[in-house]
Amino acid sequence: MSALTPGYYWAKWRIASDDTHEGDELTPSDTWEIVQVNDNNGEPGTPEELSVSVSGVREVQWPDCFVWGARVADLGAGR
Repeated sequence: MSALTPGYYWAKWRIASDDTHEGDELTPSDTWEIVQVNDNNGEPGTPEELSVSVSGVREVQWPDCFVWGARVADLGAGR
């Protein structure tokens, strides 16, 4: 897979970031779900450059917590 950029992706959530509410119960997951990758305006190449939002989870996660699948088409694509 190519490098992550902000947008929506299919991913399997393998481990939870520190202090994630109920993280031990939610991970590891073998289910593919759509997550949102966010640009944090961090220094390129650093762990803080990108974060990941999981639906229903209040704490942000980090890209290395996931197995990555395909990027989902951008919203409104094909209109």
